[in-house]
Amino acid sequence: MRLLTIALCFATGLLAADVTSDGSRVHYESYGKGQEAVVFIHGWTCDLTFWRGQAPLYEKHRALLVDLPGHGQSEKPDVAYTQERFARAIDAVMRDAGVTRAVLVGHSMGGPVALTFLRLFPEKTKALVLVDVFMPEAPKDDADRARQKAQMEPFIRSFKEPGYSETQKKMVEGMFSAKTTPEQREEIRTKMGATPQHVLASAMEGMFALEAPKAGETYSLPVMAISQVRPGFEARLRTVFPNLRKYEAWEGSGHFLMMESPDRFNRALEEFLAGLVK
Repeated sequence: MRLLTIALCFATGLLAADVTSDGSRVHYESYGKGQEAVVFIHGWTCDLTFWRGQAPLYEKHRALLVDLPGHGQSEKPDVAYTQERFARAIDAVMRDAGVTRAVLVGHSMGGPVALTFLRLFPEKTKALVLVDVFMPEAPKDDADRARQKAQMEPFIRSFKEPGYSETQKKMVEGMFSAKTTPEQREEIRTKMGATPQHVLASAMEGMFALEAPKAGETYSLPVMAISQVRPGFEARLRTVFPNLRKYEAWEGSGHFLMMESPDRFNRALEEFLAGLVK
């Protein structure tokens, strides 16, 4: 059910609105009309404005841009920010916007959100576009599981401590490359740094709590992936997504490659979308 009335309505077809999911308000933007859409899902502590470089795409195609719960203009209650909560918010937005099936474009944490949505709502997922995503890897055995846990617990705990902002700042700085302009760096630092501690800590914990794909867990839908150079990542994705139609590893790019090289990214996404209708 829609909570608020339309906030904006331009000739481009933009509609900005809010919807309730899990008892809290979720903000989104809707472009165009139709029951199938491209849904853009931002990463950890980011918001929907990180996709502004993709305006030529979402002003042309039916599209939804979502502020995940706790992020951007969405409500930020002190709750557990699990991947399931995020996926349910995407579903609520789609239902509110009259969209029955989507191509999910997920950046960073948006990848686990897209995977979770696929697991919960397979019939609503047409294709995936994975943009330098985090994808959990199943431990090889109990010893490997214990090792992973021992490595991650101090990292996750650091976001719950008083000095969490310094941990976040160092993490964010490591996401830049020579292609990230000074203006982009400042925008990214400012927006990610504005996320409340209870949200960023819980979202980080929820991301690493996501169950990795089990042996034999595969999905046949079309997938495209673009990332920084990550040895072995393409092969790992193909074990889960055998219909990985396009994989690009961009040499010298940073984590926010869709912002650093929007024209290149938009061409690749446009080609993938065109292939879905053939």
